[in-house]
Amino acid sequence: MDSDTSTYQATEHVRQVFGEEPVVVLAQGDLQRLILTNNIFRLLRLEGCLSGKVPRGARPLPGACAELAELDPVAFLAGPATFLNEAVVQIDTQLRRLARHVPAARLQEFLLSVATRYGITSAPSIDNEEFVATVVFDLSRARGTPKARLAYLFPNSHSAQIVIRLKPDLSQSERHRALELIEAAVAETSPRHACAEEGKAAPCFVLRGGSYVVSGAPVVVDGLGRALKDALLVLFAVALVVMALTLALVFRSRLRLLPLGVALAAAAVVFGLLGLVGGSLTMASIAVLPILIGLAVDYAIQFQARFDEAASAGLGGSEAARSAAASGGPTIAAACLATAAGFLALQLSPTPMIRSFGWLLVVGVLIAFPLALTVGSAALSLRRKSNGGSRFLARAPERSAPFPRGIRAPERLLSLSLSRPRLVLGVGLALAVAGWGVGTQIETVSDIRSLAPQNLSAVHNLTELQDATGVSGELDVSVEAPDLADPATIEWMAAFKQRVLNANGFRGEDPSCLNAEVCPGPALSDFLTRGEPVTRQGIRATLTALSPYALRQVAPVDPKTGQLGHSALISFGIRAQSLEDQQALIDRVRSEIGQPGAPGGPPAGVEVRLAGLPVIAAESATDLSASRYWLTLASLIAVALVLLAVYRSLVRALVPLVPTVLATGWASLLLWVSGIPLNPMSAALGALTIAIATEFGVILAGRFHEERGRGEVEEALRGAYARTGGAVLASGVTAIAGFAVLIASEIQMLRDFGFVTVIDLAAALLGVLVVLPAVLVWVEER
Repeated sequence: MDSDTSTYQATEHVRQVFGEEPVVVLAQGDLQRLILTNNIFRLLRLEGCLSGKVPRGARPLPGACAELAELDPVAFLAGPATFLNEAVVQIDTQLRRLARHVPAARLQEFLLSVATRYGITSAPSIDNEEFVATVVFDLSRARGTPKARLAYLFPNSHSAQIVIRLKPDLSQSERHRALELIEAAVAETSPRHACAEEGKAAPCFVLRGGSYVVSGAPVVVDGLGRALKDALLVLFAVALVVMALTLALVFRSRLRLLPLGVALAAAAVVFGLLGLVGGSLTMASIAVLPILIGLAVDYAIQFQARFDEAASAGLGGSEAARSAAASGGPTIAAACLATAAGFLALQLSPTPMIRSFGWLLVVGVLIAFPLALTVGSAALSLRRKSNGGSRFLARAPERSAPFPRGIRAPERLLSLSLSRPRLVLGVGLALAVAGWGVGTQIETVSDIRSLAPQNLSAVHNLTELQDATGVSGELDVSVEAPDLADPATIEWMAAFKQRVLNANGFRGEDPSCLNAEVCPGPALSDFLTRGEPVTRQGIRATLTALSPYALRQVAPVDPKTGQLGHSALISFGIRAQSLEDQQALIDRVRSEIGQPGAPGGPPAGVEVRLAGLPVIAAESATDLSASRYWLTLASLIAVALVLLAVYRSLVRALVPLVPTVLATGWASLLLWVSGIPLNPMSAALGALTIAIATEFGVILAGRFHEERGRGEVEEALRGAYARTGGAVLASGVTAIAGFAVLIASEIQMLRDFGFVTVIDLAAALLGVLVVLPAVLVWVEER
């Protein structure tokens, strides 16, 4: 998402003030057994370890705890034991304050009223079962049911959770290490003398009758990103081997693997430049690799096919290379410029990832072409003269075999295009129209649990977290106000939070996060509203009684003034779902905000914005989906304008685009029939279809016009396909073989991306082999 958008800025503001997206350590087990037994001390020790905060004069436990204390990556931690311990400290502090300023008789009367109201008859402490039960459990509901407003710490009767926000200024490696240390600390089972129980060393954190699960957005993003990068790089290496074997089988020329070597050199230069300018290896940049290599292979094959043709005519190495560059260079250069223009149109995308994807491809093709022309020609010029010439495209006097021996299906399709061009164009147009019609109905999968590797522990833990608590992520609402202690602002925050909960299923006599779409998280209004009228005096009194730690997760106190700042946070727990459903939920939450100063809206001067990774993900997916079709149209227009500038002829500029346009519809129809869904990685594949189809179309049409000057239409077409068609087929099949490797991936996101790409490439190749000849014949007839 662009950094100048409101959602990005709100998310960045929340990160800077409150920390990163929450990491959640789920403690599973009977809640009463978790917090009313010695387990509470194990939780307290674990929370202290994870926070990285070591009490003065103490030493951290060796291992992960010591490294966490040294790295100090945690901005804030909220946990069941810390919450209860903080409550004890605050009550003790207030009692001491009262004892100093209130007469003994009045103090005794006050304590009696508190005991009567809350049922607390002994001194508060975290090992006081009566006190803990009164604070945590809703005594009006079934035994062991926690209070609804504490759902962010005690989701239900069989779980509690520790919520950790990492510091926003961590590097990627530091964040990864912090997550590793959190997982290592939670998994710690070694007995420690510092945690002795019953006179002997014991594990510090292991729960009796319970277990832990570590999850949350940072854990999933870290695990999924690394798994996808590793899988893509491995599959890319396999794809190179497959492409090499395919070239060896299909490209019947000497130095058969030279095109692949040139393509790898182009990729190396592009990614070397990316490193020099400070770029990084992202999902978008990795996705560029196979496309760039496919295009570079085609450039090199086209030059080599021209070289073989010149060599078969008896020219030597240097002379044949010069002839190939002179005859094929202009046409291949025109195809390269048109392809680059198509990718340049991706700069109109609202998504930075797609724009960077487009820039890398533009730079890539502009590097691949001169490398194929120079390095490829240099290598070919060193080749010894062959008496037999090329076995791939030897000159055929009768030109009766447009494709390599043994490949007869394309030749039959060419004959059909020559004999019945109107039928071919009519059927192609009908299928394309049908594809455009059903293209909007193709399913788009965006639920991370479906797209990610099913054996990835981060995904498994995410599912386990959601099954146990009903939620697995957090939706943040940022509130900026000149005075957060204004009663009108507090009342609006409380009313807004309740409206959101009511509208999304968390309501009734027995609200449950397991059944609702949202779950209550902490908010400043939770501390300041208790069913009584909110007054400024009451707000000040409550804030005075609360510690900065208690307010840290909802409205940090300014350390200089000791007063509330201007930023507050209202959080809601949400479940993992498709990005479309997530966007619908976000829209419902946003609709409850209202207009500032209007009835039901925030007070004038208060700015309310939705923030967080779920909001960015959902809005980015919406932008990707909405822009897919008009980006394809923009790419077509850009290609047409470049070809028009090159050829100065509208007809010659538009003819190569006809199979390109039809191929987009065919690809959509094939996807719809096959039931293969789209996913976020497939967002820019319309541009890929245009680039590949335009590349092939311009080269074949250019060769046709070259041959047309020496003969009739049919003879020129057969000559063009005899000399260039086989090279196009070879490069197309090689690219398809490379992408087909992705289909073998166990990751659905990559597998579906591979299917979609193979279908798009096959449609593009079919278009230039079948439709382009028919278009050329039809235009010549007219």
